[in-house]
Amino acid sequence: MTLRVKARSGSCYPHLLAVSVVAIATVFGLHLTSLAGQPIVEQARDLLEDGKISEAESLLQQVIENDADNGEAYLLLAKVCLYKQDHGKAIKYAERAIEIDGANSQYHLWLARAYLAKAMESNIINAFRYARKGKSQYEKAVELDSTNIDAMFELSMYLAVAPGLAGGDKDRSMELAHSIEAKDSLYGAYAWAGIWEHDGDLDKAEGALKTAVRIDTSSAYYARYALGYFYERHERLEEALGVFRDIVKLKPDAMTAIFRIGKIYLLMGENLEEAEACFKRYLEIPPRQNAPSWASAHWRLGMVYDLQGKLELAVTELRKAVELEPSNKEFRQTLREVEKKIEARSKQE
Repeated sequence: MTLRVKARSGSCYPHLLAVSVVAIATVFGLHLTSLAGQPIVEQARDLLEDGKISEAESLLQQVIENDADNGEAYLLLAKVCLYKQDHGKAIKYAERAIEIDGANSQYHLWLARAYLAKAMESNIINAFRYARKGKSQYEKAVELDSTNIDAMFELSMYLAVAPGLAGGDKDRSMELAHSIEAKDSLYGAYAWAGIWEHDGDLDKAEGALKTAVRIDTSSAYYARYALGYFYERHERLEEALGVFRDIVKLKPDAMTAIFRIGKIYLLMGENLEEAEACFKRYLEIPPRQNAPSWASAHWRLGMVYDLQGKLELAVTELRKAVELEPSNKEFRQTLREVEKKIEARSKQE
């Protein structure tokens, strides 16, 4: 799933103002708006889009304590929980938003996403159950708003990749792709790329993504990222590297592209000094929503140091990764492997 975010600039002062206003409103029962007239929900949305998850969650909890029928606040809390990978809570919040406003297509779209996220972490029986629920919510979102391109696109992708028992339907997926293409040529290119890639027709999929790159005029370069990820998935690392380097040329602070460059060099086992520089730079700025986590960057940097033979530095980075995400088995396994190398070296000495 893809959460689009906007680039913003500014200081922390709006957040501090928001917290103060919430405190005042709680005491005196005032309407939850900031001194500048911006609703607290809007401030929470901005914080969420900036990747300030804890701050956004704190504001939103204050909102629903004072306004139990604020559907937008519940929907934003569902997004917070999806970011935190608490998919059960995300479902509950999205369901509550729909209880408040069942005619809102976006609410159904996000409940579909929460169900699909829950399916991915469930056993086979529950995975099918949650997947079918997700499909139903996608269909409801499209039914309520035939211009909801995100819902149409994600439903088309679901139908293309899901097995028949979970409601997959290739013909219907292609019908939706035609409809999407008629409404939005960029999303149409994405839809056909997904269908063809799933079918194994990689030439057509690549062609569709290149068409998307030509169409996409956004400063976020979504289509270029999609093409880079496509090359990476299919182990065409040199081509992926070229795409991500082009993004950085166009946008020097494109931190996700910088991370991918470091990762590709690591996978190739080449230019490790540049890979090291990429991960260090990535760790200078807190990651935005849906970007690779700092834990992942520490993990990758630790692997770079391991390949360079800098085992103590590797352990330091890997321990940081485990500290940030203690439940991640890959991080723990890599740390154990490097620690064993240090132990073996000590015995030899």
